[in-house]
Amino acid sequence: MNDIAKIHFGRNRRQELNALVEDAIRERIFPGMELLVAWGDVVVLHEAWGNLEVGPEVSPMETGTLFDIASITKPVATAMCMMILVEQGRVGLEEKVAEFFAEYDTPEKRGITLRHLMTHTAGLPEWIDLYSGDLTRADAFRKLVNEPLKHPTGTAMVYSDLGYLMLGEIIHRIGGESLSELFHRQVAHPLNLAHTAFNPLEKQIDLPIAPTQFCTFRKQLLRGIVHDENAYVFGGEAGNAGLFSTAADLHVFARMILGGGALDGAKLLSPRTVSMMITNHNPPRLPPRGLGWDLKGDLFGYSSCGGLMGKGSIGHTGFTGTSLWMEPDTGLIVIVLTNRVNIARDKNQGDMIRFRPRLHNLAVCLAEE
Repeated sequence: MNDIAKIHFGRNRRQELNALVEDAIRERIFPGMELLVAWGDVVVLHEAWGNLEVGPEVSPMETGTLFDIASITKPVATAMCMMILVEQGRVGLEEKVAEFFAEYDTPEKRGITLRHLMTHTAGLPEWIDLYSGDLTRADAFRKLVNEPLKHPTGTAMVYSDLGYLMLGEIIHRIGGESLSELFHRQVAHPLNLAHTAFNPLEKQIDLPIAPTQFCTFRKQLLRGIVHDENAYVFGGEAGNAGLFSTAADLHVFARMILGGGALDGAKLLSPRTVSMMITNHNPPRLPPRGLGWDLKGDLFGYSSCGGLMGKGSIGHTGFTGTSLWMEPDTGLIVIVLTNRVNIARDKNQGDMIRFRPRLHNLAVCLAEE
């Protein structure tokens, strides 16, 4: 644990934090958890609880564990790479998806833009199965681009993995290299994110890896292999999921966003572009979304970051049990990494949804002591 945490956190708050997390482990919400809380560059808490997985012979969870961060891939990799291409003048947010894929040149889909995909307002369904029946990547792509809309474009905010799968394919078309290659060259390498990658087993990252679940589709316990089945069919480096990272690397990435796109001499984006990414793009009648980021508003009820993080906080969660939230105005960063799906895919999901705001509220109080 960071020495700063020992100095600043009162005994009662620490007891409350330990009790909250240990109760969650005992209630089988997740086998273990890593938490990092920081004010900008200054880490005030970095600690781990529990074990890497459930079972009779298990290793303790340690700080520095590699996690499948699931949908946090969307802002960290997909949205970042898209906005880098925007800044390079290679694409615009108002360009139509039909310009890249002829299957979208229909009356129903012709008006869908990249901005619609990035803000989950294209009208696509939340999810469809693209992997069952031994589908190849080409089969899965054909099924993806031919999926009909669930809502007319622009009328609803429907959080859609399909939209970000589309964005990953569009990035490949524009950039001439895979999402993984572009992310490594333009984001991970400049920021020295040595432990953040798609398909980490191929990169030989030498860290303990938190396994997700035993997959009946792949007939193995997934450790270093993407949990999301659709992302797996797309080669483990899809726009919706597939990135693995650590709390420390995500802290570096968050500091870059809070720094307006630059950190320690590396400039990834302009402050103007970052400001656009973390600003609401949806009309008032719809839940707010940035470009890749979830935004905390004040009209739409539940937020995974709790009630104490301020309006305008930005973040994202991951289905595996991960989350990254920050307050641009104050520099507060809260990174929560768990592998809750190691216990169950769906049974503990409601418990995790209820746990997240409670943890973030306590993290805010701890950070302010």
